[in-house]
Amino acid sequence: MPAAGPSRRKTAARRRDPSEDRIEEDEPTQGRGQDEVDDDDEDDDDDDDGPNARPAENGVKKEKKAPVVEDPLKDFGDQPLDRALGAKIAGIASDWSLMRNITHGPSYAIVRDVAVSLAEFTDGEKGQKALLDVDNMMRELLDTDNELQVHENALNEINQKIAQKEEINDVVDRYQKEVQCKLDAYSKKTTRQKYAKSDDYVTFKQAIFEVQNPDTAMPPVTDFIPKEDGDDSDDDDDVQIGGVTQDYKCPLTLTILVDPVTSTICGHSFSQDSIKEFLGPNRATKKECPAAGCHKQISLSDLKPNKELAKKAKDAARRERAREEDSDAEEVIE
Repeated sequence: MPAAGPSRRKTAARRRDPSEDRIEEDEPTQGRGQDEVDDDDEDDDDDDDGPNARPAENGVKKEKKAPVVEDPLKDFGDQPLDRALGAKIAGIASDWSLMRNITHGPSYAIVRDVAVSLAEFTDGEKGQKALLDVDNMMRELLDTDNELQVHENALNEINQKIAQKEEINDVVDRYQKEVQCKLDAYSKKTTRQKYAKSDDYVTFKQAIFEVQNPDTAMPPVTDFIPKEDGDDSDDDDDVQIGGVTQDYKCPLTLTILVDPVTSTICGHSFSQDSIKEFLGPNRATKKECPAAGCHKQISLSDLKPNKELAKKAKDAARRERAREEDSDAEEVIE
């Protein structure tokens, strides 16, 4: 693709400048430190696959060794643990949490988007098999998430016992046994017990169902997971929680949401321009939420841009146009 010229880059830059009257969205800015640049340089120097790579001795290319992940508790040994060491253990637990939220968490949205595309653009047996494969992928993500959380919880439990002045001399063994015990307990759960109450899995199934069954409320997730020995009765109200019909229309305009913003007070969403006109220019002025049945007071300062909802609303609008076009085509044929 040809590189953008100076005039095109200036135009793009102007488009990226936020309008002064828009509801602002706080976004973190990240930069690369010199250490990261140096690390990249070192990685480049060590790369033996480039065109200028030095030939290996005796004509045999050396294999790269996989990095060795060390046991984070190996230096603790069997010494009694004090509060200072407990704080270090809490820090390791935070690392597991960070891995879940930053590295692993975004994968759910990616898999969900893939599933939605398959549901919309593939049909028949091939489409069903592809959706089944993506469903299994989502379940594997949830299994991995559980394992990461197990490590985090095991470390936090040890730290709590240290805070309660319980003497611990076998931290490594205790940690490993606790992790294994929790993993064994999870492996004994049924499929419903593992996934039916997971918000991420419910959202995943809801997204697919919306494409395949527009304007229809999704049944309970358990309807999609066969019952196994150990599952509760299908009449159990606790597991028979059905989905809801997702409405992508603004309560004010009654049309598909445009640049949606969501209230942090009540959770209702609106097209940005329409709610700004309704609430007025003063960011602190509060009015009753215009959503039907909601009586909470909201202001402009309570509204936050909702990128995920904006994407869903655009997809819903596109699917609605496609259905209308198909309907018009059928009428012409008749």
